[in-house]
Amino acid sequence: MEKGRKGRQYQDTVFRMYFNDEKRLKEVAGALHGRLYAEGDRLKIVTLEGTFLSQVKNDISFLLAGRQLVFLEHQSTANRNMALRCLYYICEQLRRYIPMKKLYQNAPIQLPAPEFHVFYTGGRDLPETCRMKLSDAYRKTEKEKIRLELEVEFHNISYDGAKALLQRSRSIHDYSFFIDRIKKNIAAGMERVQAIREAMRYCEEHDIMREFLEEHEREVIDMVDFEWNQKDFEEAILEEGREEGKVDIVLEMLRDKLPLETVARISKFSLERVQELGRMHSLL
Repeated sequence: MEKGRKGRQYQDTVFRMYFNDEKRLKEVAGALHGRLYAEGDRLKIVTLEGTFLSQVKNDISFLLAGRQLVFLEHQSTANRNMALRCLYYICEQLRRYIPMKKLYQNAPIQLPAPEFHVFYTGGRDLPETCRMKLSDAYRKTEKEKIRLELEVEFHNISYDGAKALLQRSRSIHDYSFFIDRIKKNIAAGMERVQAIREAMRYCEEHDIMREFLEEHEREVIDMVDFEWNQKDFEEAILEEGREEGKVDIVLEMLRDKLPLETVARISKFSLERVQELGRMHSLL
């Protein structure tokens, strides 16, 4: 194992590590583009790792045949801001790709055509494919012309053998199956590490990500466990944020002298909780 790789293992995800491979990326690109890419088709991985001056990082990006700059992102929780995030990614890639002095020269700069794909493995019932646009976030009227656009292709790859992309790409199918197997093991009552180990054993026996899992067994266990612990933490923070938002609303209603029973009914707090908040903030 490379020393640098070992040192970064907790910063990677299984998705990023698994698809950080030229052969798999060509296979995925072929599935997305509806064609086969040969060995002679050049592919260069250019994933943003962050620097001292810029902390912009993405999951996977690669330059295909010098003409297409492809960004792949993985999500286990849907995020409507992906188009804006991808704008950051492409700006950072182009900043690194193009010397600053060329921007002030008259000769036109030839750019690789960018494209953006999100692969979702969460539990929400979302469409198999859809498109997210940067312009959806604009504050605008219907008559205003869109002058800057960025589109992201969303792919729901939560495991279902009938999904078109999973049928076209063995790599995406296998990754989706592996994640789904872990989820089912946890739902069946297994502890998380045990669920990961059992999913790995099953997949190796059935030739699903076998070589990758055999080569990176310890790293995969550590990364999945770390990533899901982080997800649990983020969800707890989000829930705490909802609580704080509800508290602010309760306090505002108390300042407006609404009846305590009404405040409790609207906020879904208990009457005792509403009274406690009111006394804490000298509103009762």
